[in-house]
Amino acid sequence: MFKGVIGGVAAFGFFVELQDIFVEGMVRVTSLYDDYYQYHEKRYCLVGERTHKTFKMGDEVVVRVDRVDVERRHIDFGLIEKIDRMRG
Repeated sequence: MFKGVIGGVAAFGFFVELQDIFVEGMVRVTSLYDDYYQYHEKRYCLVGERTHKTFKMGDEVVVRVDRVDVERRHIDFGLIEKIDRMRG
């Protein structure tokens, strides 16, 4: 498990920059099974249709490494949880 920060959002997922080791990868929207997420271009975020959960730049998340493509230099992450800053 790795902590990271969302550094970019697109219709197909969001980019996560891992803390401390300076590696970036992607959480694909197709791997988010708890809801159907739509991209809101003006707000630059993904929003769940049913849960209204949002993923936007600056959000902290915990991810795992799901797949590494060494040739293409791509890393796919799986979301474990979004860290809620409002929690105590």
